Amino acid sequence: MTLYSPETTWIAILGGGFSGSILAGGSVFQFDLWNMGSKKLPIQVLVTGKRAGLMAEAGTAMAVLLVTGCRTAREMDGITSSGLDWELSFGGDADAVVKSGASVFKEVMKAAGKQTGEWALHESGKRLAQYIVGDLGVVQQGRQFNLLPTPISASIGAGIFYEWQKLHVLDGEIGWNYISPEYSVENRSGNVYMRMKNIPVKDGTTIHLGFGVDEWGIDGNIKWTPTSSGPRIGRSRLHIDCAVYGGELYQSFNRNEQPGINLSQLQPAGRSEAGMLTVSNTKEVAKNGKLTIYPRIFKFTNYPYWSADDTMTVHVDGKGRFTKVDGTTSFRD
Repeated sequence: MTLYSPETTWIAILGGGFSGSILAGGSVFQFDLWNMGSKKLPIQVLVTGKRAGLMAEAGTAMAVLLVTGCRTAREMDGITSSGLDWELSFGGDADAVVKSGASVFKEVMKAAGKQTGEWALHESGKRLAQYIVGDLGVVQQGRQFNLLPTPISASIGAGIFYEWQKLHVLDGEIGWNYISPEYSVENRSGNVYMRMKNIPVKDGTTIHLGFGVDEWGIDGNIKWTPTSSGPRIGRSRLHIDCAVYGGELYQSFNRNEQPGINLSQLQPAGRSEAGMLTVSNTKEVAKNGKLTIYPRIFKFTNYPYWSADDTMTVHVDGKGRFTKVDGTTSFRD
């Protein structure tokens, strides 16, 4: 009985536009998983490991994630894999297998460069899945995943070694536990714009963006009031409700617009300070001066998933609106 079934087989490549991180004490990879059958939308997942990680002598190392035996995201969430050592998976035929598979990977990477995420639906993507299941022989019956370096990387000395791995479907709080987004703030035509990338949520997700005021004592969060031209404000008014596509921040669910938020279109309406047992709200707004602030992503009300480690200084006008930001515009954690 064949182990390859398109409807229950999912594949992803790390590299060629996909991002990943190596954390102290373990490894974390983020993938877009594409189905080999009839499902047309990807599933975003994290693979976490408890032991060292990714090694590559070349500047760009590719890895492939293959999930088998699963029809839905729910079925693959929480699958574990332990004791995987890729270099020993092929026994004495490692060199021959690597050489025979290199051409398949090159075809896939060529298709990936032309078709973005739809590379998995290309004929070469299907051959790649069949190659891993058949020639490599690492796939067994049942629900499982295998994270492997490509023969292209292996030929220059790359390897992946794990003692224990777990696959998480990227949803809810799990992504924020492992991956921090990067943000950039810039002055543009008299307005202050903010961009954010590597946001660990699925496409079409709404996230709650806000800003803490960095000052001595208890840091407060800026409250906002809705404006006709600005982005949506969440119910708590600490939240700027933003859309996410491709890991980037958008002001609305219109993917044709430029990514980023025009912060100058927002009207500050005060601040909220959370104490040990209470939350105090004020209508005080800084005017005609400067504010030292940092972005935050809120789970609900004033409880954040994530807060930036560094701060930025913004100038405010007589109404308290942002007019200019000091410093560089490069992306930072």
